[in-house]
Amino acid sequence: MPDGFIIAEVKDGGALSVQWVIGGILVASIAWVVFEVVRWWRVRQRMASPPLPQSAAPFGLDLTVKTLERRCEAMQHALDEHARQLQQILDRLQRLEQSAAAEPAPAPSPVEPLAASPEYVEPMVLARRGLDAPAIAARCGITLGEAELLVAMARGDRGTAP
Repeated sequence: MPDGFIIAEVKDGGALSVQWVIGGILVASIAWVVFEVVRWWRVRQRMASPPLPQSAAPFGLDLTVKTLERRCEAMQHALDEHARQLQQILDRLQRLEQSAAAEPAPAPSPVEPLAASPEYVEPMVLARRGLDAPAIAARCGITLGEAELLVAMARGDRGTAP
């Protein structure tokens, strides 16, 4: 018997249950299409209805409009207050920039560039505390030459020749 006819071998109403499943799917699909058509029709009717004249507007609508107007006014006041605070902050920032521009910049220390490299921050702190180069190299995972250089920089040695 060919493989394509497996459904014929199902006994005890198996083929009948497949028909019920297919029928159920068909009914569900038709119901969904009808639902979507009705929903589309209702939306289209709402869009086609003319707006009510102002005199015919219900009391609740007037109340809602007045409530929304009050909320808009409150938001406008809050926005004005935020704008005022922002202007104060900008004025303060401008004064700080002017005072910073008037002061001379401090001369950078020779060790400052190391602070920009995160891998040497901890070894430099340890060197400033007085640890020796082998201990720094072992603790921080850097080479002994790097640790010796950091210790020399922390002491302030300027590379004097031996």
